[in-house]
Amino acid sequence: MIKCKVCGEEIKYEVKFCPQCGAAIKSKDDKQHLKKEENSSISNSSRTKKNNQKEKNKKASHHESLVRTFSFTKLIYLVLFLFVVGVVIIYSSGIFDSSVSVTSTQFNDKNNPHAGVDLNNLEQINSYEESLKKNPGDKETLLNLAHLLNDSGLKTKAIERYNDYLKLDPQNADVLVDMGVCYYETGKNNEAITAMEKALRYQPRHQIAHLNLGIVNSAAGNSLKAVEWWKKAVEINPTNEIGKKAEELIKTH
Repeated sequence: MIKCKVCGEEIKYEVKFCPQCGAAIKSKDDKQHLKKEENSSISNSSRTKKNNQKEKNKKASHHESLVRTFSFTKLIYLVLFLFVVGVVIIYSSGIFDSSVSVTSTQFNDKNNPHAGVDLNNLEQINSYEESLKKNPGDKETLLNLAHLLNDSGLKTKAIERYNDYLKLDPQNADVLVDMGVCYYETGKNNEAITAMEKALRYQPRHQIAHLNLGIVNSAAGNSLKAVEWWKKAVEINPTNEIGKKAEELIKTH
C-alpha cells in the first residue's frame, strides 16, 4: 500500500489513479518514494512503541521503588509505635517504681478490727463519730475510728484521731507508728520519722518501727541511715516476715 500525494488516501501499488481524489500516480519513482515514506512511518511507529514501552517500564520500576520505600517507612513507624506502647505499659505497671510502702503495726494481724474494711464504708465511720460525741474518752472506739479512716485513705483525718487517742494513751508505740505511716503517705517524712522514733522510746525493740524508719529515711534520701535501721530490724528477728523484708531492702540498696 502507498499513499496519494494529493489527498493522502492509501492505495494499492498497481492503481494508476487515486480512487478518492482522482489524482494520477505519476511514476514508478513516486510509488517507490511513497513506499519509503510508508516504511519510514512504520519504522518510526515501531520506535515510538518501543520508547513508550521503555517509559512504561521505567515508571513501573519507579512505582515499585516508591512502594518498597513506603512499606519500609511504615514498618519503622510501626516498630517505634510498639516500642513506645511497651514502655508506657511497663512504666504504668510500676516495674520501675523504686518507692517502698511502709508497714502498719497491724501487719498480718487477722484479728485487726479494721482489716479488709470497705473503703466506701462511711456509715461505720459516721457511727464511730456519733458514738464519740456521746463518749469522747472511749479509747477503743477512738482507735477503731482512726484505723478505719487510715484504711479508707482519709490520712489527714486519721492523723487527727490518732493524736486524739495519744492524748489519752501517749506511750502507745503502735499508734505512734501508725500515725507515722499516715504522715509518710501524705508526704510528711520529717513528721513520720519523729513519730516513729518517739515510738522507740517506749518500745525500743519495735521491729516494724525500725523497718518503717528505714523506708522513710530512704524516701528522704538518707540511704545510709535507712540501711542502719533495716539492719537493726533484722537483728531483732531475722526469721519473721518483717526481718526478711528488711533483709531484702538491704540487698537492694
